[in-house]
Amino acid sequence: MADQFATSFSTLNYSGMLFNRGNTRTPLSSIIGGRAKTTNHVEFVIGQEYSGGGNGSQPEISEGASLTAPDATVATRTQSTNVTQIFMESVGISYAKQSNMGTLSGVNVASQTANPINELDFQVAVKMQKVARDIEYTFINGEFSKALSDSTANKTRGLVSAITSNVTAMGNKPLGLWNIAEMLKKVYESNAPTQNLVLWCDAITMFQINADAVNNGLTVIPASREINGIALSSVVTPLGVVYLYLGECLPAGTALLLNLDVIAPVYQPVPGKGNFFLEPLAKTGAGEKYQLFGQLGLDHGPEWYHGKFTGIATTFTAPTYSRSVYVANASEIGAGA
Repeated sequence: MADQFATSFSTLNYSGMLFNRGNTRTPLSSIIGGRAKTTNHVEFVIGQEYSGGGNGSQPEISEGASLTAPDATVATRTQSTNVTQIFMESVGISYAKQSNMGTLSGVNVASQTANPINELDFQVAVKMQKVARDIEYTFINGEFSKALSDSTANKTRGLVSAITSNVTAMGNKPLGLWNIAEMLKKVYESNAPTQNLVLWCDAITMFQINADAVNNGLTVIPASREINGIALSSVVTPLGVVYLYLGECLPAGTALLLNLDVIAPVYQPVPGKGNFFLEPLAKTGAGEKYQLFGQLGLDHGPEWYHGKFTGIATTFTAPTYSRSVYVANASEIGAGA
């Protein structure tokens, strides 16, 4: 696709406040951003896994048998990895456009100026918002691919494809509190921690959980925990508390039970430039072109630390309240006292 530069007639100047109709929410990136890691290799280690301990059994060793050492056994380990991938955007603006910010279109009054006052800064900010959403989408939905040549792309593995052990197919039914409890049981039986797990779900699923609570006389506790400035509500199950959050970029009918303590972004910085950077490109005419570049992957931790619901109903039925609520008129308050 040919370059598209911001010019005087393609990108008009207006006055007034700016309101973005696009989606810039990136809750997962925000909540795990404080645990960022760096790597100097496109493929990075998530961790090693081994099986130790087991289900437990009672040894039966006689004194005579104890005089002979048991046969030696070995615990083996496997390694889990992921890759970083390139995120890249460009912006261009003509010299004429940069020098023409005083020309306003639309309705204006005296003394008003163009907003934004710097077109290049605005276009760069919009591209940064796009990259941030691309990262959020990739961390959720990314399909793994390791490049074998310069002509193929590395693609980081996201959470939806990473989680394969603890999976519940809902069969187009709404998600309820007992489904969450049963998933917590799966995580527990996988020998993974069950503290501080967060259910990452969309608005319809959040409505379903709250409707289930209303219909069964249970309570969703609002804003009971905060991580990196993000408030989380919670539900109590027989196996512990599960926090709830309205996620982004989830496939329809999918929700994730996440152990956020083991999830982190992994940057692959360019020496002398950093993680994500903006740099000017070679000039070929009366304008400027800039490139935004960064390399980033997801450390999702052991996949069996998490859970996944698929096939959740994508519709919502409002609950029937068991008790009616009567709001008195102001004139009635205290009447008959």
